[in-house]
Amino acid sequence: MKTPIGLTAKLPALDLFKESMQLLWQKRNQVLKMFLPIVVLMAFIDWAAESFFNTDDLTIKIIFALVSTMFSVLFATAAHQFTLLPEQQRNYSQAIRIWGQNELRYLLRALQIGIIVSVFLMLIIFSIMLANDNPILAFFVGLVIVAGALYIWGRLSIILPEAALGKPTSLKRAWGLSEGNGVGLCLVVVIIPMLIMSPFFALFLIDSPLFNYVAALGVYVTTLISLVALSLSYRFLASFYDVQDFKA
Repeated sequence: MKTPIGLTAKLPALDLFKESMQLLWQKRNQVLKMFLPIVVLMAFIDWAAESFFNTDDLTIKIIFALVSTMFSVLFATAAHQFTLLPEQQRNYSQAIRIWGQNELRYLLRALQIGIIVSVFLMLIIFSIMLANDNPILAFFVGLVIVAGALYIWGRLSIILPEAALGKPTSLKRAWGLSEGNGVGLCLVVVIIPMLIMSPFFALFLIDSPLFNYVAALGVYVTTLISLVALSLSYRFLASFYDVQDFKA
């Protein structure tokens, strides 16, 4: 997709990630009020599921997965709206709230993206099976397919902040809006957050309930930074392509 003057906007991924951390720090009082309760709650749910309900009961696993998903969507939509909407336009002061149409649309769009990426990742299994006699070939084929899946995930994710705002969305629009910025969006959505999360993932390896809970808290705080960075990325790209929506 080209800008109205025929150019392709280049996403400053690292600068936007830094801006997301600065924004959260500048508005830290609002951030604590809005997100601390849900971060503590989601970390507790993950910790409880692992510590007290680590069984093979499929029903219990499904229940915890549904509860976690419900709060995760509230968390994500709140983060996008916190970043993109003026405070007076938000109808809530905490991320923990009743579900609405925006949350349902966000979930459906996220599931759609997840299914597309999952189908693409299934190629890894079949490709490795076909190249089973050549482990080197299987490794490189798998690497290429994983990179492709991350690329698709990054590009399509640009539409999620728009869904959180209740605006009409489409995968075609996401693909066009992210044109020329697939690598930058992979950095924002996947690579940089994973690098920052890596110390917290390491804490999960320690057999300690306390360390596991701290690790879950760290992962969710990092996820908040990533969600804000994705929102800023959406605003940056949309400001070029949707000029009429950003006129004074």
